[in-house]
Amino acid sequence: MTFSVSTRRDGDTLTVRVAGDLDLATADELTRAVAAAGEGHEEIVVDLADLGFIDSAGINVLLKGRRAHPRYRVINATGIVLDVLRLGGVWEHLSEPRR
Repeated sequence: MTFSVSTRRDGDTLTVRVAGDLDLATADELTRAVAAAGEGHEEIVVDLADLGFIDSAGINVLLKGRRAHPRYRVINATGIVLDVLRLGGVWEHLSEPRR
């Protein structure tokens, strides 16, 4: 499956939509998109609705984004992606807004 990243702005929120397979070969592309999103946006939302696969490199990118941005969360993980994030013990951390 072809990997792609697209963004949508809504006020101070930037949604980064990820599609395809997020793995070692594609993780840098998402890293760049999240880094660019952090400039000038109060909140970053990473939408995984169209993501079909994630490996440890992809999880690492999501966790780095969470550490780097105070208002960052991941939404819409489903299927095997949600299973992997839950089994890895990171889904709740990534999906809950910071308080």
